[in-house]
Amino acid sequence: MCRSSVFCVILLALSACTSVRDLSSRPHPDVFGMQAWQVHQASLESLQTWSLKGRVAGKSNNEGFQAGVRWVQNPLTFSIDLHGPLGRKTAVLSGMTGQVQLSTSRGEHYFADDPEILMQNLLGYALPVAGLQYWVRGIPDPDEKVLLLELDAKGRLLHLRQAGWDIDYNRYHEGQPALPALVEISSPTLYAKIIVDRWYLDATLN
Repeated sequence: MCRSSVFCVILLALSACTSVRDLSSRPHPDVFGMQAWQVHQASLESLQTWSLKGRVAGKSNNEGFQAGVRWVQNPLTFSIDLHGPLGRKTAVLSGMTGQVQLSTSRGEHYFADDPEILMQNLLGYALPVAGLQYWVRGIPDPDEKVLLLELDAKGRLLHLRQAGWDIDYNRYHEGQPALPALVEISSPTLYAKIIVDRWYLDATLN
């Protein structure tokens, strides 16, 4: 095979690739896929006020957990309501950067600077709240380095590796913008599956 033919085969193989392994050093070979991702990412980053209803289940340190979730996010504050069967409230994690409160169904109130430390100490597991507010929307945390990013044919995230976590996107809701319906996150100490039943883009839960 001549040198020019080999070069053509390499170009065709690259154009079929749909993933970005290192955004800092390797450009996305699928120009149209990257353009779709950039438009999609920008639309999701503009969502500063939103809420969701869903469920979370997983395992941390060989202990299983599951809960219903109601998450309300505003530009400066958040509130995550974790509840058990029949909607019975288990805990509410709320606050802002550097000032977090966890309130239990027993009327107890605890305060800390870090939501993960608070959850781990009181619930036995800790969801990565700081990153998850971005990951659950289907975008990377802008404050953390992206180690791996893979896209589907529509320019949406399939897999993300960031801040010691692997995030997989298995299903999206239909609509514009397309928001995740099933997200799996994992680290050496925790695995969780997050099912989003419904999104609200004005942060109003009904």
